[in-house]
Order: sequence, then structure tokens, then C-alpha cells
Amino acid sequence: MSEEIGPRLPPPLQFELGTLEDDASPAQALLLITVDADGMPRLAVMSRAELSAPDRAHLMVAASAASRTCENLRRSGQAAIWCVLDAAAYTIRAAAQESQSAKDPALRTFELTITSVLRDFQAQAPMTAGPTYRRMGLT
Repeated sequence: MSEEIGPRLPPPLQFELGTLEDDASPAQALLLITVDADGMPRLAVMSRAELSAPDRAHLMVAASAASRTCENLRRSGQAAIWCVLDAAAYTIRAAAQESQSAKDPALRTFELTITSVLRDFQAQAPMTAGPTYRRMGLT
């Protein structure tokens, strides 16, 4: 059962976002959830390095300008992020606004203002991992 912990990131999560993990080990991913125009949810699997947390109330995320995720963020102005850290699953709900700071024309940057953070933790059934992936070296 989710527990509402307020509109701010807990410190461990704030510092974890935006970090790049070692190329040799499996990397933790997170899910960015938006809603398509037909009302159906859309999940985008992202690396933690693709988000940053400038403070406990905001996140920055970059999305491909040609993606449905980008379209959904622009249209609805809402997103949720789901990730696992320290045996708990977190759902971060936020209002999204496109930022003017995109440096790459193929990407759009969005500032997410956190509206609530939910934590799912069960001592008898701790979360051991969320989505993970392995970076493959380019040859």
C-alpha cells in the first residue's frame, strides 16, 4: 500500500537521480509515465542519468522531440516517475512544463514540479530491484 510522504524527494532519491552508473554493471532504470491522447498510459524506460534533481521539489528530464512522451508532456503537463531505491518503490507525481534550456535540437527539456511522492515499502517483502538494463559497448 502506498504511503504519501509529501511533495518533496527524500534526500537519498534526490542524490541518486542524475548519476551515471559504471558501464560494466547492470544499471538501474526508472519508468516515466505519461498519458496518450486516447487516455492510455505510456511508459518510457529511462536511465537515472537522464533525469536530474536540482532541488527536492523539481526534476529535469529530457525527451526526444519526436517521441510520444514529449508530445504527452506538452499536451497534458503531467507525468509520474516510478523507481526503486533502498528496498522501497517510489512514485513521483509532477506537473510538467517545457523548459527553454534544451541544448540539443533533437531533445526537449521539461521541468517537473513535484506534487506528491508515494512510497511503497514492506519490511517483510522489500523491493530488491526495479527495471534494470546493461549498457553494451559500441564496436
